[in-house]
Amino acid sequence: MKGIIVFVIIILLLMVSIVIGSQNTQMITVNYLIAKAELRVSTFMVITIGLGFLLGFLIMLLRFLGLKMQNKLLQRRLKKLSKEAS
Repeated sequence: MKGIIVFVIIILLLMVSIVIGSQNTQMITVNYLIAKAELRVSTFMVITIGLGFLLGFLIMLLRFLGLKMQNKLLQRRLKKLSKEAS
């Protein structure tokens, strides 16, 4: 239930940021390391928010998988120690 509430809040924040960003029609110049682009503020906001969300999700997923592997290793060690104690 908690996960669903968090997911809904994240979706609502993304929608609000897109609505606010769509009101900004000014053009800006974005200088990358190897390129230069002219984008509307709204487009730039959507790209950066999307990349931030994706990066955060990937970091969270990697951390989750690492903790899951660590949990399995600790469970194996616990089983081994409980067999030795018996």
